[in-house]
Amino acid sequence: MKLDLMPVVTEKQIVEIEEAANYVWHNYYKEIYSKEQIEYMLKKFQSKKAVKKQMSEGYLYYMLMCDENFAGYLCIQIQSDCIFISRLYIKPEYRRQGLSKRLIAHVDSIFSSKENELNHIKKLKLNVERKNIFAINVYEHLGFKRVRSVDTDIGKGFICKEFVMERKVAGV
Repeated sequence: MKLDLMPVVTEKQIVEIEEAANYVWHNYYKEIYSKEQIEYMLKKFQSKKAVKKQMSEGYLYYMLMCDENFAGYLCIQIQSDCIFISRLYIKPEYRRQGLSKRLIAHVDSIFSSKENELNHIKKLKLNVERKNIFAINVYEHLGFKRVRSVDTDIGKGFICKEFVMERKVAGV
């Protein structure tokens, strides 16, 4: 399987990200969040407008292409002491094929390279919903450790209950 990671730069790509988020959240998170919370979170965090705003604030979105088909996406933010993985979504039909592992390995390779000016960053960090057992298991398999629990008020009375997970950048 040929895997490519393409930077999201066009309006069409942003719309594809928005559509993928809608599909994933409505089909996967319905066991975790109410329909109202899903709709709110999609509008606030994954709508075309929200993605554009995040990109203007330095978030980097990438489309995961498998054999030239859109299989998911990744969003990272470079922080002073870590790479924050804000989003990592794989479409259901592409799950359980090692794509998360390959995406994280790609992030590792970028930031551990001696030629990269950001090679001083030694840690990857992400937040994951505490009820998302599948994702927690995937991240733990990839070497992430739970470092703390956080309850975040995201507005409109909705709370996200997450684990903060971290691991060292491989190769450093």
